[in-house]
Amino acid sequence: MDKALVRFLSVAFDRLKGGYFYNYRKVLDRSQWLKKEELRLMQVRKLKVLLTHVFENVPYYHALFKSVAFRPTDFRDLGDMQKIPVLQRSYLRANFPDLLARNVNKANLVSCATSGTTSAPLKFCQGKSEIPWYLAVEARAYGWAGYEVGDTVLYVRLFGNSPLLARPLARLNRFVRNWKLLGGFKFSDGAIASFCAKNRGYRPDFVHGGAGPLNILSAFLLDSGECRMRPKAVFSYGQQLLPEYRKTIEGAFRCSVYDIYGATEVPFAAAQCGCHEGLHVADESVFLEVDKNDEAVAPGTEGNVLLTNLNGFAMPLIRYDIGDKGKLYDDECSCGRSLSLFKPFGRSYEYFLHSDGTFTFFRDLKTIFENLPIVDYQIVQESLDKIVIRIVKRTGYTEADTDFIMKRINLVKSDVAKVKIELIQSVPLIGFGKVSHFISKIHTKYT
Repeated sequence: MDKALVRFLSVAFDRLKGGYFYNYRKVLDRSQWLKKEELRLMQVRKLKVLLTHVFENVPYYHALFKSVAFRPTDFRDLGDMQKIPVLQRSYLRANFPDLLARNVNKANLVSCATSGTTSAPLKFCQGKSEIPWYLAVEARAYGWAGYEVGDTVLYVRLFGNSPLLARPLARLNRFVRNWKLLGGFKFSDGAIASFCAKNRGYRPDFVHGGAGPLNILSAFLLDSGECRMRPKAVFSYGQQLLPEYRKTIEGAFRCSVYDIYGATEVPFAAAQCGCHEGLHVADESVFLEVDKNDEAVAPGTEGNVLLTNLNGFAMPLIRYDIGDKGKLYDDECSCGRSLSLFKPFGRSYEYFLHSDGTFTFFRDLKTIFENLPIVDYQIVQESLDKIVIRIVKRTGYTEADTDFIMKRINLVKSDVAKVKIELIQSVPLIGFGKVSHFISKIHTKYT
């Protein structure tokens, strides 16, 4: 569809719905250039409104605030957020009704679910009026790479446990937005080859997808020589963009990859700009904290990522422990935006347990695979004395690469368990196209 027509239809549809998306986008395009102190004052104002709302309308927070003697009227600055206990995912799963706002019309609720990467999908709700905010934050992040409404986008995704993408309305939405889908309930070399054969003349302006499927697609295109697409940029989301993923994707498409961080519960929390000096937090939409032992950590210190959705009034999530590790930085990006800079490190549960009770975190092993000719990998701890590393090799992989992995793994810890390497055809994708790089079959109090 012609880009100008797409933009016209998009603006007309938004105006018909109240003009929220484009109004929010204009606000965000201005606010990203505010000074850091001005952004903090904006967050304080939004938090005052949100905290008053949850105390008056959400049973869970009404009881919680009373139990810790916290009054929204006493809220003065961002440091006061430390007075509110962290919301754990387990509570959200077990107490869904208590987190719903009583003053929200149920007809205006949208039921959602997480991808179920780490456990059964988590169900929650969003208000329909919140969605334009998320779309505006998304569009601004894409705009940092040059995207404009109407540009053609190849959307690389696994349906996973959400068949909604196959429905007629979803197809119509992609058609109107100039987005084409590569994906399905199964994602394989055969599906990619079939897509390439049918779309040899397709030249999308951008490619967008989960880090796992993008990596598989890119490895296939590099090995097959099928790639004729030269997009302006690639957007990666859904899980941590590993260094070897970035290298493979940029090699296939010959353009920069822009990393996007967020969760189904709190979409588009942070994203990279063209400077790639970290991920900019969408401070107007999200209050992101890094916490350790119930205390805020100093800038540059790693801790648990806590998210507060500043626009989520239907089912408010305040100081929500998303299960990730990360760092916030005081530095300002070269682009001139004062939005907070953030770096995610991956899931907090990813570690080996050793026989002496100590741990080796999965993130400490990631550099082993960065420069090897592999498509993907998965590490499975079967027991205290058995670790299996599954490798999907690319052209050029040899026994020397296997020896390199074995030596580097054993350097991590002297009493590491027996390691076995298996060469496999593919690592199964789960959820919305995610790869589970680490699996531990040992149950501890931490998992």
